[in-house]
Amino acid sequence: FEKLVLGQAYRFTDRAFIREALQGPSIYNHDGQKTLALVGDAILRQSLVDQGRERSETPGEIQNVITKVASNDNLYDRGIALGLDPFIVKNPGQWGITAGKKTMATTMEAIIGAVFYDSAKNGDDLKRVLTALGLAWPE
Repeated sequence: FEKLVLGQAYRFTDRAFIREALQGPSIYNHDGQKTLALVGDAILRQSLVDQGRERSETPGEIQNVITKVASNDNLYDRGIALGLDPFIVKNPGQWGITAGKKTMATTMEAIIGAVFYDSAKNGDDLKRVLTALGLAWPE
């Protein structure tokens, strides 16, 4: 997973975080990776605000970038482009089917949340991962 999706951006110390991030909701784990996804969503949005502020962008432009980059459509597209789908643990009825938009977007957010906790909230690690995922401020 890490070599293919994250490249050299990050290596997990505690594999439990990435396992949780890739675990969709199931009958055995109703919430799946949702808690990590909540954290990842907040981190992604905060990172984009910080990047916009560093670029002296207006609040309106920062919001436009957040709306675009953090959207489920973009998160889905980035997950597909990165080849994330085969790594997502799905319900047996979903085996062989590409993850839906919400599942892929939630998994992308959960990966960010997993890095946040695994890295002991290291901002440099998060920046590298967001860039590797294609979720940094658009140039």
